[in-house]
Amino acid sequence: MVNMVKVISSIIILFFLGNFSLNAQNKRVELQKKREAEAAARGFKGFIFPIKDSVFHVNLDEIEIIRHYPFKNKREEKKYSQLQVDVLKVYPLAMVVGSELKLVNAEIDSIYNDKSKKKAYLKWYQSYVYHTYIDTLKTLDVRQGRLLLKLIDRETGKTPYDLIKTYRGSFNAILWQSAAFMFGANLKSTFDPEDDAMIEHIIKRYKAGEFN
Repeated sequence: MVNMVKVISSIIILFFLGNFSLNAQNKRVELQKKREAEAAARGFKGFIFPIKDSVFHVNLDEIEIIRHYPFKNKREEKKYSQLQVDVLKVYPLAMVVGSELKLVNAEIDSIYNDKSKKKAYLKWYQSYVYHTYIDTLKTLDVRQGRLLLKLIDRETGKTPYDLIKTYRGSFNAILWQSAAFMFGANLKSTFDPEDDAMIEHIIKRYKAGEFN
């Protein structure tokens, strides 16, 4: 189990462990605040009162009505219940991966586009992510670890194998894939909305706020 956690955490972290850079952290915080402000600006716009027209207008977000999952039998219902527990624990982590990846790419493009600066930043970044998320990753069991790999593909559009290949090279991707196989995992796991219909249904309910 410990080795499985190491495999999963390495996929989340993606980068080499390096020294802490205060300058990198400060710029990262600034960019994060900017992204949060932009996200907030896309939210509720408030009430719009027309000057000449007497029609009252309000901007509201769309609400998706999610129907109950069509279970074929008790076995499917039991499987769904277990998946719900796992998804509620793992999906927030997959969202973090997607968010962190977007932030990293934005920082590399706008701040650390120089090769040496990029390398130093990526070394610092692994240390940051490791200390931030490793305690949570340690709580995952093997089944949840496999689910996380699949959900990373859903959130980023790339499998963990592809991410490692992009940021650490083909050799490391092959090395980690071999290690993952030893512990029953596959870094090339993909998410298919049809094949993984139960998972997709639970995620839609999660986004709709049913579990708040």
